[in-house]
Amino acid sequence: MRGGESSVSVRITAVIPLYRVEPYLPDLLGSLRAQHLGPYELDLVFIDDGSPDASGDVVERWLPTSPFPARLIRQENAGVSAARNRGLDEAAGEWITFPDSDDVLADDYFASVARFLVRDAHRLDVASARLLRLREPNPTPEDVHALSFRFAGGDRVVPLSAYPDFFQLNVASAFFRLGDLRRAGVRFRTGLHASEDALFVAEYLLGLPSPRLGLVAGASYIYRRRASRDSAVDAFRTDQRAYFERFEAGYEPLMRSCGESGVPEWLQSMFLYECQWLLPVQFTPDGRADVLDEEGRARVLRALGACAVHVSESRLFGYDATALPLESRLLLQLLAGRDLPRWVGAYAVSEGGEILTSTPMRLGSAVAVTCSEGSRLPASAVDTVVPDYFGQTVLAVARITTSSPLRSVTVDGRARRIVRARRGEQLAEVTDRDRRRRAGSWAIPAREGEVRVWKPITGPDAGPVHRLRRLLRVARRQLARTINRRRRGR
Repeated sequence: MRGGESSVSVRITAVIPLYRVEPYLPDLLGSLRAQHLGPYELDLVFIDDGSPDASGDVVERWLPTSPFPARLIRQENAGVSAARNRGLDEAAGEWITFPDSDDVLADDYFASVARFLVRDAHRLDVASARLLRLREPNPTPEDVHALSFRFAGGDRVVPLSAYPDFFQLNVASAFFRLGDLRRAGVRFRTGLHASEDALFVAEYLLGLPSPRLGLVAGASYIYRRRASRDSAVDAFRTDQRAYFERFEAGYEPLMRSCGESGVPEWLQSMFLYECQWLLPVQFTPDGRADVLDEEGRARVLRALGACAVHVSESRLFGYDATALPLESRLLLQLLAGRDLPRWVGAYAVSEGGEILTSTPMRLGSAVAVTCSEGSRLPASAVDTVVPDYFGQTVLAVARITTSSPLRSVTVDGRARRIVRARRGEQLAEVTDRDRRRRAGSWAIPAREGEVRVWKPITGPDAGPVHRLRRLLRVARRQLARTINRRRRGR
């Protein structure tokens, strides 16, 4: 045990793969040296995965100065999953974690996690630290991760069956019981080019009757977003396989393996989280998947549809971990072979003195529009747009621009509710507000391009101080949003 806080301590093994991280290692090694004392014993296992730079040599020179037992294992390049599996085989701690070698740990990282585990280990299956983001060249970590809402209630344990949006995807900030992993035979999948850590977590949790996630709000893991944009997270966009392999070889087989018991909602939410980073960005210059050829685009759509079949309609439209746009959800609904929900409306916003009405529908649907004075709008006045999500041909949007509000919009003979914008609202805010009303949830409606969801604390065991602090933060954001909307609406 390091330090005298408690007679009980936990032993932790940190497995750290090394590959092309020479410039970033001093920061990680410095943060390891700066770790506070606490009720833990820590040993470090570095795996040099055939790195072509001097990453392994940097660590080798550092080992004699390490404040913890540490060793370096060198192997031929086999990928991050193989390196982590080697670390799994070599680990000796009660708990195991897998920090990335280009990231940084807060000074009290292991001490905070250890105190939590000493107190609550009997109530949880996996623990997670808070993720902060270090966006180079800004030297200050920011609390901007999309899933940061999970930690707003402080340290607590959450049953995933009751709170499916509190899922865990990465292993870098997670802690697992080593014995449980070995008994379950869970390994990192080699050969995948994205989401191998999320699939590792999912496979482990699927073997548990009622998985519980421990949230360690006091422990900060600092994830680096490299200015060079050459990390594995960034590089996946240049590799076709990263777009469909995770679904073809990962999520879909896992979902199918659930059989008659059904896919747990937390796993459905994990899939939808992946879609957050895949679908809306197709309309941005940096996110569009230009690397995909025609067959690659078709494979993505087939893979998404095969997974979406396992996502219930209630989960698809009730998912609330990120601000997945309504249009993306409707695409998944159609790719799954289902009809659009009857509640989907025609959404009207004011733009430049005119009113734009946007109506999502199945491609090929017939649209009839009646103006406010009762006359029928000619078909030529309806602009049908097919959003280019990987060349999909199932979802379309009818757009009508008029000088006055419409009286009715009918799609395939069925009247659509016309949902009108509040003053200054964007189209994305209108659709998100309508979806939430139908799903029975509340949050500040998301604007176009937003990912984070601003809502009060959900989940168990949050104290009144945490709840009040979060409510005030959400209220301030809501007030600022309302003021800005009214200014835009003048």
